[in-house]
Amino acid sequence: MAPTSQRITFSLDDPARAIQEAVLGPLVHATLPTLDTTRQIAAMLLRAPTGGLTPQLLDGLRLAHRSLEAWRTAAGDAFSDRPPVRGLTGSVGVELATSDPLAALRQDIFEPLLHRLAESIRRIKVLTAMLSDTPDGGDSDSSLPNGREVTAMYVALCELDVRIEEYTAVAPPRAQPPTGPADAVRRASPLRSVPDTAPAGAVPPASWSAPSLRQAVEQAVASFPGPFSGRDVLSALPPGTYQDPAKSVSNALSAMAKSGRLLRLSRGTYAVASPSTGAIAASS
Repeated sequence: MAPTSQRITFSLDDPARAIQEAVLGPLVHATLPTLDTTRQIAAMLLRAPTGGLTPQLLDGLRLAHRSLEAWRTAAGDAFSDRPPVRGLTGSVGVELATSDPLAALRQDIFEPLLHRLAESIRRIKVLTAMLSDTPDGGDSDSSLPNGREVTAMYVALCELDVRIEEYTAVAPPRAQPPTGPADAVRRASPLRSVPDTAPAGAVPPASWSAPSLRQAVEQAVASFPGPFSGRDVLSALPPGTYQDPAKSVSNALSAMAKSGRLLRLSRGTYAVASPSTGAIAASS
């Protein structure tokens, strides 16, 4: 961002172009480094089976990055004449990094970046909605400068905003670092909790540790033979296992509906959708 004392002078003969140059340009300039770094870390996390990311989120980040770059090229935005954006910095808890490096990367680096990015793209969406040539799906106004690129940027950022909300709704719970040497040993050797009577090489059953809330919601949904509500899902969760789960359950169900896994029958009522037809799956 430009220093607070710096001002940009522009002509108001073409207000739409002036707003792009004087307001949208600095916003895009400040957002691109965050978007690029978030995109690179998302690609790393997606390679890990337990990274907690979906390909759709990475696709949304890539599409948004391309759309911002395409607008910058079309607008001839003079980025080289603007002061460089200061380098991004982050911090990671040493205890968590040594006990669960993947969780440290996700919750200490990626998620703060994603939160910062979400705030930036929502500011850009406000401007691109006004400057887009088809903000409401109507006829294109070819007189607007860079209308096609602005519209593409608006659509891409709307899509990314949805993907960020989906990730937030179903993100893995925050991991806690070990509090002492004994806890560190237990983290390093999770199979030590298997009872001595278990056969050699046996994998501990899921009941030894509570599933994430997202997994619990998915298991509950799969158990319903017909339409159900969020209250039904809450009733199916193990009592006392999750703290204040109502909002998280609602967010998880909304994300599943947006992804096509559930059908929203009415407000607060859902049904499982068939993977092939999108129809309500019949109980066997």
